[in-house]
Amino acid sequence: MSRLPRVLVPYTSEVVEEIRAILDGAAEVVTSTRDPKDMLLHGGDAVAVISGRVPGEYILHAKSLKMIQAVGAGVDKIDREAVLARGDITVCNSHVNAEEVAEFAIALLLAAAKNIVPSDRYLRAGDWRYTYAGLSPNREIRGSRCLLVGLGQIGSAVAQRLRALEVEVVAATRSGKVSAQDLASEVVPFTEIEPLVRQADFVILTVPLTPETRGMVDGKFLSWMKSSAILVNVSRGEVVDERALYEALSTGRIAGAALDVWWRYPSQWGGKNSPPSRYPFHELDNVIMTPHRAGYSQATRKHQIRFAAENVLRFLRGQTPLNIVDIRRGY
Repeated sequence: MSRLPRVLVPYTSEVVEEIRAILDGAAEVVTSTRDPKDMLLHGGDAVAVISGRVPGEYILHAKSLKMIQAVGAGVDKIDREAVLARGDITVCNSHVNAEEVAEFAIALLLAAAKNIVPSDRYLRAGDWRYTYAGLSPNREIRGSRCLLVGLGQIGSAVAQRLRALEVEVVAATRSGKVSAQDLASEVVPFTEIEPLVRQADFVILTVPLTPETRGMVDGKFLSWMKSSAILVNVSRGEVVDERALYEALSTGRIAGAALDVWWRYPSQWGGKNSPPSRYPFHELDNVIMTPHRAGYSQATRKHQIRFAAENVLRFLRGQTPLNIVDIRRGY
């Protein structure tokens, strides 16, 4: 009797058991930490790995590896050069959390525009400075213009919600083309984004991190924004130039930002005493900070795990898996 193919799942025991139940009879599920040596020790002969963080050392030395299934949409923590060097690995992602990320993006936008966080913070200390006719009146969302940088699954879900709030939506994408043109009144390629940045009241970033989008929101981009504009980032921290954004916010060059993604992360997910940036964004009242949780809800988490496991099952059965990523482009 031949041995079942192995699938490596470098996650907590709870996640492993959920995936094991779905792959029961089709694969042997093994687990490890995210250290590449430990991954090789326990899953060096795996044909598939379910993780959004796969180091090059593992990819290059796990000779049986044929599939990498990210749990979320991002694949920027999967070593691109190692995958390309191998040339025989299929990489897939998941868009199950798109609706949840979109809701969170809208929540961040509203919180920033309506001064929710500083109002809460000061009133807890008995300080009423943000009361009616006090500091910083609310920004109106209705009738405003929002630029979406990226109009994929998440961007499209954000656009639908913005339209319900009577916001004019414009967008920029890599090609300047989208499948659902009715979501935005104007769509341009990244190379023609400047006029839309200058006209926008709000800018929301939903693009994947690719060689093309890394650092695209730099000092020049921020200088195009209105001084009253607010930036929301639910994509990846590295899409934005860290220093340029801090300077734009600390000097009042732009009105505010709401950030769910960062440039620095703890070595252990959910760890403590790990500042998310080299710069003291936490000292600025015009910044809302959340710890990369936009796509996290009870239902979404379960659906992501199920999708990942079922997609690996498709692959193991010889079927074409869903959501195959062009690793060269990064999406």
